[in-house]
Amino acid sequence: MRRRLLALCLLAYPRSRRERDGAYLLDLALELAPESGVRRQAGSLVRGGFAARLRGVPRLPALLAGAAMAAVLAVGGVAVAAEGSAEVEVQSCAGADCAGAEAWAAERERAGWRCDRTTSLSWQCTRS
Repeated sequence: MRRRLLALCLLAYPRSRRERDGAYLLDLALELAPESGVRRQAGSLVRGGFAARLRGVPRLPALLAGAAMAAVLAVGGVAVAAEGSAEVEVQSCAGADCAGAEAWAAERERAGWRCDRTTSLSWQCTRS
């Protein structure tokens, strides 16, 4: 059972790596399993396999994806900065008992907040 689970986890590795190092990796995981646990060894094999697969990804697409993500975050940061600093609180209720959340929103409005019901079970109050 233990051997089959660990052998299954080896499928995370690329085929060439499994053919070259699979027997060694399986023996090592079986040797370490009694001391550190089968689940830990299975997780290590899966993580190592995915890391080996990621090493094979060309760097240019990964670099372009990172640059695109940085651009999206930069635009989002500018939009938030342009809005200014506002305090936002959200209150939700569970099930049919929403009296407490309604009272919370009414109290915030009396204190100068602007409260809107965002869904049937939640309110969002904003103070600038």
